[in-house]
Amino acid sequence: MMRCASRTIDFWLRGDEDGRLDPILILILIVVGFAILMRRPCNWRQLVARNGALFLFYSYMVLSLTWAGTIENPAIKIMRPLGDLIMALIVVTESNPRLAILTLFRRTAIALIPISIILIRYFPHLGRMQDKHWGSDSWIGVTTHKNPLGQLCMVATLGFIWTILDSKRAGTWLRRQKFNIFYLGFTFYLFFGPENSRSTTAIFCTVLALVSFFVLGRMKDQVEKVTQRVMLTIIAVATVGIVLQASGTSLQAVTAELQGKNADLTGRTILWRDVVRIGMEHPFIGSGYGGFWVPSIYSRLSPAVDNAPAEAHNGYLETFANLGLIGVFLLFCVILQSLRTATQQLRNDFEYGRVRLALLFSIIIMNYSEATFPRGTHLWWFGFLVVALEAGAMNWMPIEASAETADTAESAADSPGLKVPI
Repeated sequence: MMRCASRTIDFWLRGDEDGRLDPILILILIVVGFAILMRRPCNWRQLVARNGALFLFYSYMVLSLTWAGTIENPAIKIMRPLGDLIMALIVVTESNPRLAILTLFRRTAIALIPISIILIRYFPHLGRMQDKHWGSDSWIGVTTHKNPLGQLCMVATLGFIWTILDSKRAGTWLRRQKFNIFYLGFTFYLFFGPENSRSTTAIFCTVLALVSFFVLGRMKDQVEKVTQRVMLTIIAVATVGIVLQASGTSLQAVTAELQGKNADLTGRTILWRDVVRIGMEHPFIGSGYGGFWVPSIYSRLSPAVDNAPAEAHNGYLETFANLGLIGVFLLFCVILQSLRTATQQLRNDFEYGRVRLALLFSIIIMNYSEATFPRGTHLWWFGFLVVALEAGAMNWMPIEASAETADTAESAADSPGLKVPI
């Protein structure tokens, strides 16, 4: 996750985003991750069946390389999302996947948030991005843009707040949480920095995840009604969109106003029209995974799109451009299957289920104005995989732990001991 939330290894070691060190690191992680998974007490046939839509989506991604045209290094291109999948499987096949997710979020934040502040304050040539219109430089920290920095802050905020809430339930409210509260302050410093450095999408999605988390918490004794209320919410949003359209405005315009942006969402809608226009040349199968954003595409974009984008700023259009309508259909199948399994999880492990649902809701909304679907080594594509996958029952045998780590001790109420496979 730290690699997904930061820049390439080649950049940090050689000052160049493109190179061979990053693919080599990902290949090593894939090999090591595969070896770890083979030692896990998991029923792999059952796991694939539970996540059939996701594995079918990945199979289609690999197949699409055969018509991806002039893509450079297709093996390296597909290696990134495959690495994300293997790392996500390691997380969800832990004995306590909810605790593993929170620990992953916290440790990523503990490592990258302070470094981002240091780069912004003392190494501006690394931690800031020069404004193309001669305005003040925007903060980017260890990431490549203000939006990925906002997404990193989203990870940090959720990780720290949920850990603090865990400790409150365990009766260690302030005694053990000074460290987390201190780091949460650092995160807010980045999150709500200068106006030109704020990612309103990330802020909105963080609030949505927290609100969803608390609302679901109040439904703990009404788990059977969660699915019904989720469907009613979707119908309500669709109805509001239709009413707004009939009244001469749109949900998009209202969303832009709420985020403090102009009606075209800072030029996104112009880009979206271009993506749809070019994507309709291969409407069903797309350009192949990684085959859309090639150098020749930029001469075909509107003159108003002058920032050489590397993504569509909409995850669903990004999927359409690369994988066509078939890919979009499979993606929606993955989303629906994930929502179904997360809702079912509420019956067996309520806290894990509501973490999954809260993150799924926010990621689905995030992809309206940001493209995290299905971009390899992107922070929130990996985050989506972590909460979309359902591992099922694991055959672990608890043993006595000789020494607890700080992270495990803070969540002792939810994780009574370390476990190893039978």
